[in-house]
Amino acid sequence: MWDLTGSQRRYAGDRPWWHRAVNYRVDVRSFRDSDGDGIGDLEGVRSKLEYLDQLGIDALWLTGILAGPISEPSRDCDVDPMLGDLGSYDKLIAEAHGRGISILMDLAAERSGIDQPGFGGELARALRFWIGRGVDGFRVGVSPGMTRPADEAVSGMLGTMRSVLAEHPRCLIGAFVDERFPRIPGLGRLDLGTDVRFGSVSFDAAAVRNVIDGILADFASVDTYPVWVLAGWDRPRPAGQHGEGRTGLARARAMALVQLALPGIAGLDNGDELGLAETNTSDRIGSQPARGPMPWMGADATFGFTDAPYTPAIPQDWQHLTVEAQTNDPTSTLSLHRAALALRRTHHAFRGSTIEWYGAPAGCLAFRRGSTGLVCALNTSRQLVPLPPGEVLLSSGPLTGNRVPPDTAVWLA
Repeated sequence: MWDLTGSQRRYAGDRPWWHRAVNYRVDVRSFRDSDGDGIGDLEGVRSKLEYLDQLGIDALWLTGILAGPISEPSRDCDVDPMLGDLGSYDKLIAEAHGRGISILMDLAAERSGIDQPGFGGELARALRFWIGRGVDGFRVGVSPGMTRPADEAVSGMLGTMRSVLAEHPRCLIGAFVDERFPRIPGLGRLDLGTDVRFGSVSFDAAAVRNVIDGILADFASVDTYPVWVLAGWDRPRPAGQHGEGRTGLARARAMALVQLALPGIAGLDNGDELGLAETNTSDRIGSQPARGPMPWMGADATFGFTDAPYTPAIPQDWQHLTVEAQTNDPTSTLSLHRAALALRRTHHAFRGSTIEWYGAPAGCLAFRRGSTGLVCALNTSRQLVPLPPGEVLLSSGPLTGNRVPPDTAVWLA
């Protein structure tokens, strides 16, 4: 049975604008092609801002848009010409800001020789250039503690960023991190960290709870904010991570409700809100899973991604997963995400910055936001379990009377 009287608090922070934001990461090249060359571009992203606004995101994270790495002055302050130019970038930022959507971008620092003399000055120059164009935050290309040893160069780079961004307090610095994060000097200079542990946890209630506890404790120890993600470019999408077909999708939907119920920042990759899996084709980059272009509408080979005479690696059964096909279906994965993001933004139950764990049936977990907030329950067992007390706000799949089926999560207030 569910025991909603116990407690076990973990602090997750609050305060700045991003502390409870939903960040949406866009692979610009595969999002939407506006000029018919078969490659997604910034104008294509701008053309879909209404969709992103209706989805309910707070920040748009643009990946891989710089023409070159930091320390190349002719390129690190320009956009990759395959994706557009500074004019199209400025239009995108202006329109996004007009909709209340912040813009985050990658800094390609890992390829730029951060050990070299003068790098700090080059970095400060590039930061001020992009901040001047309206950027609201940066993801550091070097992930401290993961891609290279923690050393003075990494610490110095973060120190330079912190000093520049002190002039612009609304801007943030983020990076990918793992369990070594709290023990690495200087990482307190990060505003937030995308922790890869949550995105690689197995679909098991005990494992999920242990990972959540560890992440919240680690981030509280350095007064930094966690970004909860269910996958990454080098891992299978959520819909393919915990199984195949309907089982994989059901578990991905359940984990999405757990992710969005947690205090801190939530990170989505474009297409996750549609329940897309990998394309399972040969268009892989090294060992990375293959991801096809974003399917927007129709049933032709490109599903509205491009008008080019080009056949991307998009499975034909994705015609049932396009934005068009899911928009008016109240049971779709897109509708689930829209409903969850709307509740997360507006419902008072999401205001707490702590969680309390409660007793749960075997193979299940339950936590509450704050002392009187949202209850999130997850069933990873193979059995139907009783529904916890409370008013159901949202469930990841159909409930069976007053019982929660396997592979299902539910929100209650």
